[in-house]
Amino acid sequence: MDEDRTRLGEQDLRAWKALRLMSRQIDAQLARRLAVTSELSMQDYDVLSSVAPLPRRRAALKDLMLHLQWSYSRLSHHLTRMEKRGLVRRISDPSRAGVEVEVTDEGFAEIHGATGDHLRAVRELFADALEPGEAEMLERLSGRILDRLPGPTPTRGW
Repeated sequence: MDEDRTRLGEQDLRAWKALRLMSRQIDAQLARRLAVTSELSMQDYDVLSSVAPLPRRRAALKDLMLHLQWSYSRLSHHLTRMEKRGLVRRISDPSRAGVEVEVTDEGFAEIHGATGDHLRAVRELFADALEPGEAEMLERLSGRILDRLPGPTPTRGW
């Protein structure tokens, strides 16, 4: 095997480490802030913010798995915890294949109440640090990298 193909250059490695550190740190800060202003965990927020804007506040379980990039087991266990708190319900519709996840009125109220503070934190921790044009550049770069990933992805589907 060509050793040059298995190693990253120093700049690429520094960029990769910086990306991973930034991602972990922002996620941790957002989770801490959410815990102060809401009863929702970051995982609850991810589920609710993914499903609540959809028609009838519903998503097919398999589509939600793909969107969140969670395993069936992880999503199923988390939905069980959310169902016990009245935030979501699973609906089996014989006319459709599979199960749908629906955000309840209580779940909708929770995500609605948490979104303003969450978006203010995203602005403060992320968007305010960007120079003009960098948001568009980051979006293009992310899209190009995501397009190269194998397997099902949120942008390509199953």
